[in-house]
Amino acid sequence: MERYITRGIASKLPQIVQLQIWKLVSLREEELSMESDDIDYFHIFQFNMYNDQLYIKHKQERPEYAKIHKANCQKAINISKVYVTREDDVDLSYYVMLLPEEY
Repeated sequence: MERYITRGIASKLPQIVQLQIWKLVSLREEELSMESDDIDYFHIFQFNMYNDQLYIKHKQERPEYAKIHKANCQKAINISKVYVTREDDVDLSYYVMLLPEEY
């Protein structure tokens, strides 16, 4: 499936974190596809620093899901949240990673 990022993501989120988020989305969708056909199209990622380590909290509403992952980046980033949405059109499906203000 195609993946796109917005200008805000390209300029503000380190590429190593972008790649980790894409991997987390793929793993989550793989898990859900085995359990159910009802897959949430909306992923929320929140960032927090703790003891000089960046952590990513991955959340979804349906089914309710929250998991914290250690980021592949130790430096602080100036972003608190990132969204990844899956768009399903008639003949095309794709993902978009964006900042909340770009939603």
